[in-house]
Amino acid sequence: MQGGPVKIAPMEGTALSTTVSADGRLAVLALAGELDLGTADDVWPGLERLLATAAEAVVLDGTALEFVDSSGLRVLLRGAKLAESEGTAFRVVAPHPVVQRVLDLAGVRDALDLRPSLADALA
Repeated sequence: MQGGPVKIAPMEGTALSTTVSADGRLAVLALAGELDLGTADDVWPGLERLLATAAEAVVLDGTALEFVDSSGLRVLLRGAKLAESEGTAFRVVAPHPVVQRVLDLAGVRDALDLRPSLADALA
């Protein structure tokens, strides 16, 4: 995929880095590190723009995401809700056991289109 119009700069000095790739059909927002109180508010505006401009789907690639707290969950759930209202698919890849445990404990698995791998999310 080629770089798209939405840019989310890597957040220096935080426990999270981001990468965006997009084509006319699909956008992937890859997160690495921790999606928490200190980073969630920085991620949301870019995710919101991706969801508003993606033709078919946005994939939040959390393959390298090591931790999510309630603020991070809020971003994921807001993303799912906005995607639904925009008619855009929103898929989340979150294979890290700690992240999966948080999703299970919070009871949000049914509210998110969770995929086991990036390849599955892109299919």
